[in-house]
Amino acid sequence: MRAISVPIVIAVVVVIALGSGGAAFAQGRPGGSGLETLPLSSPAYAAMDALYLAAGAGTASNARPWSRSEALMILGRIDRSSLDAPLARLYDAAEAAIGAGRRLVEADGFGLGLGLDLAAEAYYHANTDGFYLESDWAHGFESREPLARLRLDLALDELMYVYCDLQYGRNLVSYLDEVSSMPDSGVGAVVGERTAADDSADRAERGVYVERSYIYGSGLMSNVVIHSYDFDFEWPKRAVATIGGERWAASLARDSVSWGNGRSGNFVLDGHADFNDYARATAWSDRFKYDWVNVFLPTRTGTSEAPDDGFRVFMGHRLEFRARGGLTLALSEDVMYRNDVFDPRYLNPAFIYHNLNNRSMFNAIAHLELDWSPAPGWKLYGQYALDQGRAPNESSAQANAMAYLGGVERGVAAGPGALTASVELAWTDPLLYRRDGVDFIVVRQYFCHGDPGGYGYVTRFDYLGYPYGGDVQLARADIEYLAPGVGTFAAYATAVRRGEMSFFTSHNLDGDNDGLANYEGSTPSGDEVDESLVVGLYAKVALPRPAFAAGADAWLRVDWIGRRARAASDGSYRDAEADLQVSAGVSASL
Repeated sequence: MRAISVPIVIAVVVVIALGSGGAAFAQGRPGGSGLETLPLSSPAYAAMDALYLAAGAGTASNARPWSRSEALMILGRIDRSSLDAPLARLYDAAEAAIGAGRRLVEADGFGLGLGLDLAAEAYYHANTDGFYLESDWAHGFESREPLARLRLDLALDELMYVYCDLQYGRNLVSYLDEVSSMPDSGVGAVVGERTAADDSADRAERGVYVERSYIYGSGLMSNVVIHSYDFDFEWPKRAVATIGGERWAASLARDSVSWGNGRSGNFVLDGHADFNDYARATAWSDRFKYDWVNVFLPTRTGTSEAPDDGFRVFMGHRLEFRARGGLTLALSEDVMYRNDVFDPRYLNPAFIYHNLNNRSMFNAIAHLELDWSPAPGWKLYGQYALDQGRAPNESSAQANAMAYLGGVERGVAAGPGALTASVELAWTDPLLYRRDGVDFIVVRQYFCHGDPGGYGYVTRFDYLGYPYGGDVQLARADIEYLAPGVGTFAAYATAVRRGEMSFFTSHNLDGDNDGLANYEGSTPSGDEVDESLVVGLYAKVALPRPAFAAGADAWLRVDWIGRRARAASDGSYRDAEADLQVSAGVSASL
């Protein structure tokens, strides 16, 4: 019943629009609002980053997404007339990506827009015995496009902007998945200890997670959804309501949000999830930006339909300073807040969150970013997060929890576009994001429709920040060629060494998740270290554009993944295995 609501809504919108004067859409007249939020998937970000790097313009803001007004301000820092031909084309590509789409109606300060994205994708991998989870894929759930997405927006002058999308795509979970009950000891601070004697009661109360995925364990799969059981009910993926002015915007949104300059991920807020629900206010000038974000998170993990029994929100504020000489410095001070009631006293954006000194409700984290362009075409960058640190006279009952990331980028104009390359290293302590009482593990429920197995909602664990979590050493290298109007071509490699700390490993030496985070060991910790290597190629080319379409593309991605386990005691290896993964697709935007 829910699935058929999509065409019904589409029909209603089209009828209303045509009745209001759809001729503007037929003419393809551009319009839009400066308050429009550019999703993290917008090509504007890649074009702008490559342009800033190759032109030696420093760094565009790493607090994203941007509004259209802010993006135009960032682009306006660069004088197009000073660029040679390849970078001028990159400038034009960024400007075009920032531009608004077609409008159905635009009159008297009111604008109504409509767009449709269509994508046909297929995914193949060779080793279905060893690689059968979504996390085993280099091209996973969040990277895959739905079969169809309808985009709707409306704007009222430069005062208000509202966006919502409706999509028909494949779900993360399937009724054919093999699922497991939660560990008896729980999971971190987000799933409690088992109290129910009956398995079905325990699943209803604490939930289940996927132990073997039908979708990601299949040799060949596509995004074509025929059976209603496979439909992703967690939509819209983007729903944004914004008010604002020339240099500020305030939003209530379901969207992806990211803070940071890391290519492998960011420590506090990272855009790898399919969405986050948040309230956000930003203000900016040419040299300064302030960002206040409150991400609202679910707390319940059971399989049945029931309300959350608590309130959980990430509260963060970030200051970004764009100094002269190609130097940008950003710092944030943030806290995870959990309680059984909501208290608005704590939503003061000017407060020092670390001084909310009640460990039963709060867990603070701070973070620093640095970008420096010493010469045109070069950039050095770094990121640091402090989750837990012992003061000189403080007890050593809890271990330090910090994270470090650094890299170098090189960009030059080449042919009809820009060639960029980067190398990045990252290190995270085992107890990053982990605490008793309140931690930074995130849970999300995905509805499994038509379940003969007896479960309705399936829990997925994630981190709000760095997707690899704690207890990780990482090295990554990328090379990418971006040619506007032609395509994007990339090669990349990521090597990871991971210790034993995982979602299901207790932060407490005695295995008590209600106890202090006193786990011992340095990265990579434990008796066994998991090592993995991903090497891949990616190509996306622009197809001839039909007159009725805004654009069309075809893409291909090939990844080879190898992994093994290393015994820390004697350095021996075991369980070596590999997988070849191929993903491809064609898409068009109307």
